[in-house]
Amino acid sequence: MRPRPERRFPVEVTQEQVEFFQENGYLVFGRITTDEELEWLAEIYDELFTKRVGEKEGMYFDLGGPRAHKGVEVLPQVLGPERTFPELRETNYFKNGLYIASKLLGVPQEKISGGGHMILKPARYGRETPWHQDEAYWNPAALHHGLSVWMSLDPATLESGCLQFIPGSHRSEEILPHRHIDNDPLVHGLVTDQVDPAQAVPCPVAPGEATFHHCRALHYAGPNRTDHPRRAYILVFNAPPKRLERPMPRPWLDEEAEALKRLKSLARDEA
Repeated sequence: MRPRPERRFPVEVTQEQVEFFQENGYLVFGRITTDEELEWLAEIYDELFTKRVGEKEGMYFDLGGPRAHKGVEVLPQVLGPERTFPELRETNYFKNGLYIASKLLGVPQEKISGGGHMILKPARYGRETPWHQDEAYWNPAALHHGLSVWMSLDPATLESGCLQFIPGSHRSEEILPHRHIDNDPLVHGLVTDQVDPAQAVPCPVAPGEATFHHCRALHYAGPNRTDHPRRAYILVFNAPPKRLERPMPRPWLDEEAEALKRLKSLARDEA
């Protein structure tokens, strides 16, 4: 693999962008890296998915299908790619994402932690990412103040599965009820039914452009109906969470933990 490109791609954040994010819970930022870096990132991305890096450690799995299923993977994901390629933290994408996140969250960069994951929607059969709030996946013993940066390595259109948002949905006082995709607790993906899709704002982006959304913003991405894969590289940045005296109920997380425990127990019995 060729060396990481060194050319910097500086960005600035306007007060109008900050105010739009605070009001709506999402922001289409635009270009965030160079063409050269985008090509380099695509090489790493394809290698991670081709070699199924971290599969045994749970870093690689199908977000849209049951754990350990043997069928076609419809929404494969790699968690923490920077653990395999630490140089990802030195990219324009990571550094610019952190800088912009700091401005949008109103938190100094040194107080923000972050990491990445990658979601692949295969051509023609990559399934939808249903309506959900990211915080529904997170530790229920804390109140979170964070956001996700979503950059596509390919054209992200309505046909290929660009992100869609419900403006202002991040201002909800509590996490909405969620369930697992197909009501199967062995499927890691979550969905909420308490959403009006008629309010959705689609946000198509070109390769190297990014959207930012708050961890409570309702969002969705449709299936990939094109002849080309849709490769998304996501970064999640969080300010220090506020500990809660009483954890917020997240029964869907408990259901998944119990299902995984049963799956591991069954595997031991069959060994």
